[in-house]
Amino acid sequence: MMFPPLWGNLPATNALLEQLWRELDEMGNRFDASLRMMLTADPVEVGQTPAEVVYTENKLRLLHYRPVVAQPAPVPLLIVPSIINRYYILDLMAGRSLVEYLVSQGLDVYMLDWGTPGSDDRFVSLDHYITGYLRRVVQRVRAHAGQEHIGLMGYCIGGTFSAIFTALYPQYVHSLVELAAPINFHDSGLLSQWASPEHFNVDLIVDTLGNMPAALMQASFNMLKPGAQIRQQMALADRLGDTQGVQDFLAMHTWVNDNVPFPGEAFRKYIKECYQQNHLVQGKLIIGTQQVDLGQIQCPLLTITASRDHICPPDSAAVLNDLVSSADKRVLQVIGGHVGTVAGHGARTQMWTQLSTWLREHRSSPDGPGSYG
Repeated sequence: MMFPPLWGNLPATNALLEQLWRELDEMGNRFDASLRMMLTADPVEVGQTPAEVVYTENKLRLLHYRPVVAQPAPVPLLIVPSIINRYYILDLMAGRSLVEYLVSQGLDVYMLDWGTPGSDDRFVSLDHYITGYLRRVVQRVRAHAGQEHIGLMGYCIGGTFSAIFTALYPQYVHSLVELAAPINFHDSGLLSQWASPEHFNVDLIVDTLGNMPAALMQASFNMLKPGAQIRQQMALADRLGDTQGVQDFLAMHTWVNDNVPFPGEAFRKYIKECYQQNHLVQGKLIIGTQQVDLGQIQCPLLTITASRDHICPPDSAAVLNDLVSSADKRVLQVIGGHVGTVAGHGARTQMWTQLSTWLREHRSSPDGPGSYG
């Protein structure tokens, strides 16, 4: 036996308990120090890549990022983030910004900032988000860039919206990037199970509360990984002497706790039609007066999935490539989770460079949807 038995060995038992107590005490002190630092730290600056607002409607803004090359790509790229999270996860901070990186690669980048819905938005429908807000933003990008067609990149729910939009209006979309975007909602993830009709009464939620509260959604996401917050807090405790590491943590912490509500009627249809009935992959989803047929997507398509994504499992996103008519299509699976894939420490090498290469390969010919040089 490598270690002597503790049974009956009082000195050894006492020594072990004293060591355990010292380690727990040290862990508690580190945890306490990290909490105090978070409460007293100055706010971090997020979403700092230079941009101008070129369009507003209701709560949303359309940002155009300032080019840093003399001749940016002719095909503009519109990024559509999730409507329940702040857009700046894609522009977190200098050095950890996908937007900053894409602009540096010569791409002409626009961002849709959905803003914060209020109680007056509870009756805004899912249909209006796509055929109203998103359609008009696309038209504004086309007009501002002076191009007939655009590249579209959607993240999370923004990717679901982008796929639906491209199926309805393929004439406007030159190329499509889907980034951790759920398409098949009857997948292997916990959210799919939790949202089933027998477990989740969406009508009761919306009729009672109006908009789906941000805090309630965040709590559900936290329950997907119940130990994650403690692990992250302890990781911060280990990095208190690392100024850049602390700034990185605070920036991500700012975003994680800066959620926005989901307008009630849009949420009702999203849960019922997508999660509960899975109508999008079945070709049964109706938006406005049109049936959404993903087979109408013919432009070049890049679908990016994350191997450890607990919100959009890889199989939920990758199925899109089996449903479209695109001849040029690819699934890129990267190592990481739902958020780390776009803003984690390994995002640049795992995803950004491959995304940028694909976009630059599909940026040079704005002659029509699906055409590229």
